[in-house]
Amino acid sequence: MRKKLLFITTRLFWPTDEGHKVLLFNYCKGLYTFYNYDIYLYSFLEADQNSEKKEWPDFIRFVKTAVPVPTSRKVKNVLRYSLIGKDRWSFQSAMFISPENTKNIKDYICELKPDAVIVDMIRLSRYFNSLSDVKGKKVLFMEDALSKRYARQKQISNSKAGIAGQYRKNLPPFINAVINSSFIKKMILQGESRRLDKEEVFAAKEYDSVIYVNEIEAEEMNRKTGKGNSYTVTMGADCDYFGEAVETEKENNTLCYVGNMTVAANADAVRMIMDKIIPLIPSSPVIHFIGKCPDSLKREYADNPQCIFEGRVDDIRKSVKRTQIVLSPIAYGTGVKTKVIEGMAMSMPVITNSLGIEGLSVENGRELLVSDDYRELASMTEELLHSPERCKELGEKGHIYALKNHTWERIFAVFEKVGL
Repeated sequence: MRKKLLFITTRLFWPTDEGHKVLLFNYCKGLYTFYNYDIYLYSFLEADQNSEKKEWPDFIRFVKTAVPVPTSRKVKNVLRYSLIGKDRWSFQSAMFISPENTKNIKDYICELKPDAVIVDMIRLSRYFNSLSDVKGKKVLFMEDALSKRYARQKQISNSKAGIAGQYRKNLPPFINAVINSSFIKKMILQGESRRLDKEEVFAAKEYDSVIYVNEIEAEEMNRKTGKGNSYTVTMGADCDYFGEAVETEKENNTLCYVGNMTVAANADAVRMIMDKIIPLIPSSPVIHFIGKCPDSLKREYADNPQCIFEGRVDDIRKSVKRTQIVLSPIAYGTGVKTKVIEGMAMSMPVITNSLGIEGLSVENGRELLVSDDYRELASMTEELLHSPERCKELGEKGHIYALKNHTWERIFAVFEKVGL
């Protein structure tokens, strides 16, 4: 007899056009395939999403959508819980909570009687009060230490990226304008990082198990709580798919970067590459940015012939393998980087910085190249552009590493330790 799993998510996770969606998609697929769960969703929607059944992945049994939280409620919650309340919730938790959704989740649990519940990200963790009738495991998918990510983002003094990320579409324009002014943005990031640091520990104590994608962050949380209930279910890659030979012809003097450029960290990585690294590469290569991209970012580099925004593509392998090198320095962030693992899975030579290898057991110079110095990154890139043998060597060893450490089948085994 199949079990039931309720996954309360911050968004629908299809199409898989950014790392968080890749994780949710594959976690659910693995729990369905290997752990005998039928998957039921209670999902908040991003502004451009809909829950039409024809779009559901075949392993999703049912999708119930959350009630949108009105602006008036968000403002009231921020004042009540984040600025005045003694607990000092994070802003994002305050903006996601509502009495309607609290009741709906509780009612859905009574109707469904799930064997386990997973809650997606710290921003939904406050719904733990709705889970009192769950008999099985209550799991929080923290993903990464968001408090640390915000602290790092604050250090990027010239960042033009908004702080609301994908959620900006759900906010009124006047709120976006206010929170993204330079002074207010830094103040929010600093305060939100402090609130999240406390909230992450509080949430980890409330749930039976907590999932991170980065072993370092899971171990840090276990030390903070003393509970030992944080586990690492890392980022994987479909190595068979990405490792397939695809018909494409290499274009000389080309690089690529893969990511959803509507995400703040990716947008700032584009600026880092174009402003700090590309001008230092003597061969003046063309770099292809592959993935969804806002028009505002395209306009910043519209007059630069070395910069090509491809947008979303049908087969990412063809676009990536047409180039010579995956150049993927990370502006800021935490967790494990999808773009780095998938680059290695495609047998591409990858160049990144220390943030790009957090949570990975790779060796600089063996599976990929790593540096935090712009000039050294440029020098590494220039050298590889003229060394197809070295590119091949890095690509082969990177692919072996991905096969050994990041196939989904290996990763799914950890769900048993989580209690699922």
